[in-house]
Amino acid sequence: MKKSISSTARYVALALATFFTFPANAESFPSQPVTIVVPYSAGGITDAYARSIGDFLTRHWGTQVIVDNKGGAGTMIGTQIVSRAKPDGHTLLLTSYAFTSNPLLRDDLNYTPDSFQPVMLLGNSRSMLVVSSASDLKSLDDAIAKGKKSPGNLKLASSGNASSPHIAAELWAREVGITITHVPYRGTAPAMNDLYGGLVDGIFDGPSSISSVREGRLRALGIAHESRHDAAPEVPTFREQGIDLVFGSWFGFFAPKGTPEAVVQEINTALNRSLADPKVKRILDSAGLFVSGGSPKEFSDFLEYESGRLKSLIDGGVHLIVK
Repeated sequence: MKKSISSTARYVALALATFFTFPANAESFPSQPVTIVVPYSAGGITDAYARSIGDFLTRHWGTQVIVDNKGGAGTMIGTQIVSRAKPDGHTLLLTSYAFTSNPLLRDDLNYTPDSFQPVMLLGNSRSMLVVSSASDLKSLDDAIAKGKKSPGNLKLASSGNASSPHIAAELWAREVGITITHVPYRGTAPAMNDLYGGLVDGIFDGPSSISSVREGRLRALGIAHESRHDAAPEVPTFREQGIDLVFGSWFGFFAPKGTPEAVVQEINTALNRSLADPKVKRILDSAGLFVSGGSPKEFSDFLEYESGRLKSLIDGGVHLIVK
């Protein structure tokens, strides 16, 4: 009898230890509010994506999903926060091109890329050079002429050092033979505010700026796409204007490395379902995003390709200054 009680006690102790030691599985996820960290300021396009998808996930899971904007340091502040978060799926990162460019272009990186588990590629967008409608830059030739007048005369904003608008601006400047002044911000929203105010000359933004072009607040000078974008058929490509530039950003979700595979799969499934939600589709479509979705493995393969592509540009002599 004593042996039976002892065996039962050991079994119960082992079961309790297993319960409290093992990470959460898909059946118990989420067990608390989920936070989506956006490493940009509020009001930008990444923030808009996060909030629309967060609203869907709140309804889908029946658990509050919070969007937390942590802009600054070229996305490194928010990204570092998620790299140090508990790997249980309750803290996610929605970021963009800087995730691949920062490790190659910065020597002050405060996290390691392998601290993350890719979850889902949201989509891609092509860069478009826009200026304020009040600007005296009426065409791409005007912008080039201003840049050639003197080195650094043309001031182009970005959403942060090593962000896709920064990379696009440097690549474009190289193609047209000018030196620009790069002005980094803590996200697209504050950059746009200064663009409207005339403090900077332009920015390479995604097709999300099309609504402001339609409203007459911005003027689009060219788009870095193989062909004209369906959302902006009136905007000529750079290739049409004699400049060989095809470039754009991407947006994707990550979890901290070590997040249980079952939880990653649950989040991936929910995120893929969000892409069919009418409210989410309206935001993504209005921004001109080429929506992807797919599996964590597909996103991981994409990241490897993008990193290799950027590295080949750097190795090929493209000078990308991050300061």
